[in-house]
Amino acid sequence: MNLGTLVANTVGLVKSFGSTVALDGLNLEIPKGISGFVGSNGAGKTTTIGVLLGLLKPECGEATVFGLDCWRNSFEIRRRTGVLHENNAFPGNFSGRRFLEHVADIYGVTDSKQSAKALLKTVGLSDSKDRLIKGYSAGMTRRLGLAQALIGDPEFVILDEPTANIDPLGRIDLLNKIKELHKEQGTSFLISTHILSELEKICDWLSIIDSGKIVDQGHINDLADKYFANIYVIEVSKPAVFIEKIKTLSNVEQAWIEDEKIYCKFKNPNEFFTEIPKIVVALNLELKSFRKSLGTFEEIYKKTAVGPKNGK
Repeated sequence: MNLGTLVANTVGLVKSFGSTVALDGLNLEIPKGISGFVGSNGAGKTTTIGVLLGLLKPECGEATVFGLDCWRNSFEIRRRTGVLHENNAFPGNFSGRRFLEHVADIYGVTDSKQSAKALLKTVGLSDSKDRLIKGYSAGMTRRLGLAQALIGDPEFVILDEPTANIDPLGRIDLLNKIKELHKEQGTSFLISTHILSELEKICDWLSIIDSGKIVDQGHINDLADKYFANIYVIEVSKPAVFIEKIKTLSNVEQAWIEDEKIYCKFKNPNEFFTEIPKIVVALNLELKSFRKSLGTFEEIYKKTAVGPKNGK
Protein backbone atom coordinates (compact mmCIF):
# COMPACT_ATOMS: atom_id res chain seq x y z
CA MET A 1 0.00 0.00 0.00
CA ASN A 2 1.16 3.55 -0.75
CA LEU A 3 2.48 5.03 2.52
CA GLY A 4 0.70 8.27 1.69
CA THR A 5 -2.65 6.56 2.16
CA LEU A 6 -1.73 5.20 5.60
CA VAL A 7 -2.62 6.80 8.91
CA ALA A 8 -0.53 4.29 10.85
CA ASN A 9 1.47 1.13 10.32
CA THR A 10 3.83 -1.26 12.07
CA VAL A 11 6.63 -3.41 10.66
CA GLY A 12 8.05 -6.43 12.49
CA LEU A 13 6.76 -5.17 15.84
CA VAL A 14 7.69 -7.25 18.89
CA LYS A 15 6.51 -6.62 22.46
CA SER A 16 6.76 -8.98 25.42
CA PHE A 17 5.67 -8.94 29.03
CA GLY A 18 8.11 -11.20 30.84
CA SER A 19 7.96 -14.56 29.11
CA THR A 20 4.67 -13.72 27.38
CA VAL A 21 5.01 -12.55 23.79
CA ALA A 22 2.14 -10.15 23.10
CA LEU A 23 3.22 -8.96 19.63
CA ASP A 24 5.22 -11.32 17.49
CA GLY A 25 6.43 -9.50 14.36
CA LEU A 26 3.25 -7.47 13.86
CA ASN A 27 2.82 -5.94 10.39
CA LEU A 28 -0.27 -3.73 10.62
CA GLU A 29 -1.60 -1.26 8.06
CA ILE A 30 -4.24 1.34 8.94
CA PRO A 31 -5.36 3.37 5.92
CA LYS A 32 -7.35 6.58 5.95
CA GLY A 33 -11.03 5.81 6.52
CA ILE A 34 -12.74 3.50 9.00
CA SER A 35 -10.73 0.39 9.85
CA GLY A 36 -11.71 -2.61 11.92
CA PHE A 37 -9.17 -4.35 14.15
CA VAL A 38 -10.38 -7.74 15.30
CA GLY A 39 -9.09 -10.68 17.27
CA SER A 40 -10.03 -12.74 20.29
CA ASN A 41 -9.23 -11.67 23.83
CA GLY A 42 -5.48 -11.96 24.31
CA ALA A 43 -4.66 -11.68 20.61
CA GLY A 44 -2.69 -8.44 21.07
CA LYS A 45 -5.16 -5.66 20.23
CA THR A 46 -4.75 -3.62 23.42
CA THR A 47 -0.96 -3.93 23.33
CA THR A 48 -0.95 -2.69 19.74
CA ILE A 49 -3.00 0.35 20.71
CA GLY A 50 -0.60 1.07 23.58
CA VAL A 51 2.35 1.02 21.17
CA LEU A 52 0.60 3.26 18.62
CA LEU A 53 -0.07 5.84 21.33
CA GLY A 54 3.50 5.73 22.58
CA LEU A 55 2.47 4.28 25.93
CA LEU A 56 4.42 1.06 25.43
CA LYS A 57 7.91 0.72 23.97
CA PRO A 58 8.44 -2.31 21.71
CA GLU A 59 11.57 -4.43 21.87
CA CYS A 60 12.08 -4.18 18.13
CA GLY A 61 10.33 -3.25 14.92
CA GLU A 62 8.80 0.00 13.74
CA ALA A 63 5.51 1.71 14.58
CA THR A 64 4.41 5.01 13.04
CA VAL A 65 1.35 7.25 13.08
CA PHE A 66 1.18 10.16 10.59
CA GLY A 67 4.64 8.99 9.51
CA LEU A 68 6.02 9.77 13.00
CA ASP A 69 7.77 7.25 15.24
CA CYS A 70 5.30 6.26 17.95
CA TRP A 71 7.84 6.22 20.77
CA ARG A 72 10.01 9.22 19.91
CA ASN A 73 7.11 11.43 18.78
CA SER A 74 4.39 10.21 21.12
CA PHE A 75 3.40 13.68 22.33
CA GLU A 76 2.77 14.97 18.80
CA ILE A 77 0.87 11.81 17.90
CA ARG A 78 -1.37 12.02 20.98
CA ARG A 79 -2.00 15.70 20.24
CA ARG A 80 -3.48 14.73 16.89
CA THR A 81 -5.15 11.51 18.00
CA GLY A 82 -8.26 10.83 20.05
CA VAL A 83 -8.77 7.61 21.99
CA LEU A 84 -11.60 5.82 23.74
CA HIS A 85 -10.18 3.11 25.98
CA GLU A 86 -12.15 -0.03 26.76
CA ASN A 87 -12.26 0.88 30.46
CA ASN A 88 -12.59 4.60 31.07
CA ALA A 89 -12.57 6.22 34.52
CA PHE A 90 -14.63 9.41 34.75
CA PRO A 91 -15.01 11.78 37.74
CA GLY A 92 -18.47 10.81 38.98
CA ASN A 93 -19.13 14.12 40.73
CA PHE A 94 -18.53 16.12 37.53
CA SER A 95 -21.36 16.81 35.11
CA GLY A 96 -20.76 15.71 31.54
CA ARG A 97 -20.49 19.35 30.47
CA ARG A 98 -17.99 20.28 33.18
CA PHE A 99 -15.85 17.24 32.46
CA LEU A 100 -15.59 17.97 28.73
CA GLU A 101 -14.86 21.65 29.38
CA HIS A 102 -12.07 20.61 31.75
CA VAL A 103 -10.54 18.21 29.20
CA ALA A 104 -10.87 20.84 26.44
CA ASP A 105 -8.95 23.29 28.64
CA ILE A 106 -6.18 20.72 29.09
CA TYR A 107 -6.00 20.29 25.31
CA GLY A 108 -5.74 24.06 24.89
CA VAL A 109 -9.00 24.41 22.96
CA THR A 110 -9.71 28.11 22.43
CA ASP A 111 -13.39 28.06 23.45
CA SER A 112 -13.76 25.08 25.76
CA LYS A 113 -17.39 25.85 26.64
CA GLN A 114 -18.51 25.95 23.01
CA SER A 115 -16.45 22.86 22.20
CA ALA A 116 -18.05 20.90 25.05
CA LYS A 117 -21.52 22.05 24.01
CA ALA A 118 -20.98 20.99 20.39
CA LEU A 119 -19.56 17.60 21.34
CA LEU A 120 -22.40 16.85 23.74
CA LYS A 121 -24.79 17.52 20.88
CA THR A 122 -22.73 15.36 18.52
CA VAL A 123 -22.95 12.31 20.78
CA GLY A 124 -26.56 12.92 21.84
CA LEU A 125 -25.97 13.99 25.44
CA SER A 126 -27.22 17.59 25.30
CA ASP A 127 -30.23 16.80 27.49
CA SER A 128 -27.98 15.20 30.11
CA LYS A 129 -25.14 17.71 30.04
CA ASP A 130 -25.68 18.91 33.63
CA ARG A 131 -26.37 15.50 35.16
CA LEU A 132 -23.58 14.04 37.30
CA ILE A 133 -21.59 11.39 35.45
CA LYS A 134 -22.15 8.90 38.27
CA GLY A 135 -25.82 8.97 37.27
CA TYR A 136 -25.09 8.12 33.63
CA SER A 137 -26.03 4.75 32.18
CA ALA A 138 -23.35 2.54 30.61
CA GLY A 139 -24.38 3.70 27.16
CA MET A 140 -24.23 7.36 28.15
CA THR A 141 -20.77 6.82 29.60
CA ARG A 142 -19.52 5.36 26.30
CA ARG A 143 -20.99 8.35 24.46
CA LEU A 144 -19.19 10.66 26.84
CA GLY A 145 -15.98 8.76 26.15
CA LEU A 146 -16.48 9.25 22.41
CA ALA A 147 -17.01 12.98 22.98
CA GLN A 148 -13.76 13.09 24.96
CA ALA A 149 -11.95 11.29 22.13
CA LEU A 150 -13.17 13.92 19.67
CA ILE A 151 -11.94 16.95 21.63
CA GLY A 152 -9.59 19.09 19.57
CA ASP A 153 -10.83 17.72 16.21
CA PRO A 154 -8.33 14.83 15.99
CA GLU A 155 -7.29 13.50 12.60
CA PHE A 156 -7.29 9.92 13.88
CA VAL A 157 -9.45 8.31 16.58
CA ILE A 158 -8.82 4.92 18.18
CA LEU A 159 -11.88 3.28 19.71
CA ASP A 160 -11.36 0.20 21.90
CA GLU A 161 -14.65 -1.72 22.23
CA PRO A 162 -16.74 1.45 21.66
CA THR A 163 -20.13 -0.27 21.93
CA ALA A 164 -19.41 -2.30 25.08
CA ASN A 165 -22.37 -2.31 27.48
CA ILE A 166 -24.59 -0.32 25.11
CA ASP A 167 -28.09 -1.53 24.19
CA PRO A 168 -28.71 -2.54 20.52
CA LEU A 169 -30.36 0.73 19.49
CA GLY A 170 -27.62 2.73 21.18
CA ARG A 171 -25.01 0.71 19.31
CA ILE A 172 -26.59 1.45 15.95
CA ASP A 173 -26.82 5.15 16.77
CA LEU A 174 -23.18 5.31 17.88
CA LEU A 175 -21.91 3.48 14.80
CA ASN A 176 -23.91 5.79 12.54
CA LYS A 177 -22.34 8.75 14.32
CA ILE A 178 -18.83 7.38 13.64
CA LYS A 179 -19.70 6.95 9.96
CA GLU A 180 -21.11 10.47 9.84
CA LEU A 181 -17.99 11.98 11.44
CA HIS A 182 -15.77 10.33 8.86
CA LYS A 183 -17.96 11.46 5.99
CA GLU A 184 -18.39 15.07 7.15
CA GLN A 185 -15.05 15.76 8.83
CA GLY A 186 -12.70 13.27 7.23
CA THR A 187 -11.76 11.75 10.60
CA SER A 188 -10.11 8.34 10.34
CA PHE A 189 -11.03 5.65 12.87
CA LEU A 190 -9.50 2.42 14.12
CA ILE A 191 -12.18 0.35 15.85
CA SER A 192 -10.96 -2.54 17.98
CA THR A 193 -13.75 -4.95 18.86
CA HIS A 194 -14.80 -8.58 18.90
CA ILE A 195 -18.38 -7.79 17.74
CA LEU A 196 -17.84 -8.40 14.04
CA SER A 197 -21.44 -7.87 12.93
CA GLU A 198 -21.15 -4.22 13.95
CA LEU A 199 -17.91 -3.55 12.09
CA GLU A 200 -19.21 -4.63 8.71
CA LYS A 201 -21.84 -1.88 8.86
CA ILE A 202 -19.25 0.91 8.74
CA CYS A 203 -15.73 -0.37 8.00
CA ASP A 204 -14.04 -0.53 4.61
CA TRP A 205 -10.79 -2.10 5.87
CA LEU A 206 -10.25 -5.06 8.16
CA SER A 207 -7.11 -6.23 10.00
CA ILE A 208 -7.22 -9.58 11.79
CA ILE A 209 -4.75 -10.27 14.60
CA ASP A 210 -4.08 -13.69 16.08
CA SER A 211 -1.39 -14.55 18.64
CA GLY A 212 0.34 -11.21 18.14
CA LYS A 213 0.50 -11.42 14.34
CA ILE A 214 -1.61 -10.04 11.51
CA VAL A 215 -2.99 -13.10 9.79
CA ASP A 216 -4.65 -11.05 7.05
CA GLN A 217 -5.83 -7.54 6.26
CA GLY A 218 -7.24 -5.58 3.37
CA HIS A 219 -10.28 -3.86 1.91
CA ILE A 220 -13.35 -5.88 2.80
CA ASN A 221 -14.28 -6.53 -0.82
CA ASP A 222 -10.80 -7.87 -1.53
CA LEU A 223 -10.96 -10.16 1.51
CA ALA A 224 -14.41 -11.36 0.51
CA ASP A 225 -13.17 -12.16 -3.00
CA LYS A 226 -10.13 -13.93 -1.57
CA TYR A 227 -11.98 -16.20 0.83
CA PHE A 228 -15.24 -16.57 -1.05
CA ALA A 229 -14.06 -16.65 -4.66
CA ASN A 230 -16.42 -18.57 -6.96
CA ILE A 231 -18.91 -19.24 -4.16
CA TYR A 232 -22.51 -18.44 -5.08
CA VAL A 233 -25.80 -18.55 -3.23
CA ILE A 234 -28.80 -20.10 -4.95
CA GLU A 235 -32.34 -19.95 -3.61
CA VAL A 236 -34.87 -22.32 -5.15
CA SER A 237 -38.00 -24.13 -4.15
CA LYS A 238 -37.13 -27.63 -2.88
CA PRO A 239 -33.40 -26.98 -2.32
CA ALA A 240 -32.78 -30.62 -1.35
CA VAL A 241 -33.90 -31.79 -4.79
CA PHE A 242 -31.82 -29.15 -6.57
CA ILE A 243 -28.60 -29.81 -4.64
CA GLU A 244 -28.70 -33.53 -5.38
CA LYS A 245 -28.71 -32.71 -9.08
CA ILE A 246 -25.90 -30.15 -9.10
CA LYS A 247 -23.64 -32.30 -6.92
CA THR A 248 -23.38 -34.69 -9.88
CA LEU A 249 -21.95 -32.00 -12.17
CA SER A 250 -18.20 -31.94 -12.82
CA ASN A 251 -18.09 -28.12 -12.65
CA VAL A 252 -19.24 -28.10 -9.00
CA GLU A 253 -16.46 -28.40 -6.41
CA GLN A 254 -18.66 -28.08 -3.31
CA ALA A 255 -22.34 -27.67 -2.55
CA TRP A 256 -24.12 -27.39 0.79
CA ILE A 257 -27.33 -26.03 2.33
CA GLU A 258 -27.55 -23.36 5.05
CA ASP A 259 -30.84 -21.80 6.15
CA GLU A 260 -32.63 -23.22 3.11
CA LYS A 261 -30.06 -21.61 0.80
CA ILE A 262 -27.70 -23.54 -1.44
CA TYR A 263 -24.03 -22.54 -1.42
CA CYS A 264 -22.00 -23.68 -4.41
CA LYS A 265 -18.36 -23.38 -5.32
CA PHE A 266 -17.78 -23.70 -9.04
CA LYS A 267 -14.59 -24.34 -10.96
CA ASN A 268 -15.84 -21.98 -13.67
CA PRO A 269 -18.99 -20.00 -12.71
CA ASN A 270 -19.40 -18.52 -16.20
CA GLU A 271 -19.97 -21.97 -17.69
CA PHE A 272 -22.59 -22.71 -15.06
CA PHE A 273 -24.68 -19.51 -15.36
CA THR A 274 -26.59 -20.78 -18.38
CA GLU A 275 -27.12 -24.19 -16.81
CA ILE A 276 -28.95 -22.97 -13.69
CA PRO A 277 -32.23 -22.04 -15.47
CA LYS A 278 -32.17 -25.28 -17.48
CA ILE A 279 -31.84 -27.39 -14.33
CA VAL A 280 -34.59 -25.44 -12.58
CA VAL A 281 -36.95 -25.97 -15.53
CA ALA A 282 -36.07 -29.65 -15.86
CA LEU A 283 -36.82 -30.23 -12.16
CA ASN A 284 -39.95 -28.03 -12.29
CA LEU A 285 -38.64 -25.71 -9.54
CA GLU A 286 -38.79 -21.98 -8.89
CA LEU A 287 -35.55 -19.99 -9.05
CA LYS A 288 -35.75 -17.22 -6.42
CA SER A 289 -32.22 -15.80 -6.55
CA PHE A 290 -28.71 -16.52 -7.77
CA ARG A 291 -25.91 -14.27 -6.49
CA LYS A 292 -22.28 -14.23 -5.47
CA SER A 293 -21.53 -14.80 -1.77
CA LEU A 294 -19.69 -11.76 -0.42
CA GLY A 295 -18.89 -13.25 2.98
CA THR A 296 -19.45 -11.53 6.31
CA PHE A 297 -16.71 -10.34 8.67
CA GLU A 298 -17.51 -13.27 10.92
CA GLU A 299 -17.04 -15.78 8.09
CA ILE A 300 -13.77 -14.14 7.01
CA TYR A 301 -12.53 -14.19 10.62
CA LYS A 302 -13.35 -17.88 10.99
CA LYS A 303 -11.25 -18.64 7.92
CA THR A 304 -8.21 -16.71 9.20
CA ALA A 305 -8.00 -16.93 13.02
CA VAL A 306 -5.97 -19.88 14.27
CA GLY A 307 -4.25 -21.22 17.35
CA PRO A 308 -4.28 -20.48 21.08
CA LYS A 309 -3.86 -16.92 22.36
CA ASN A 310 -1.15 -15.81 24.78
CA GLY A 311 -0.90 -12.07 24.09
CA LYS A 312 -2.57 -9.08 25.72
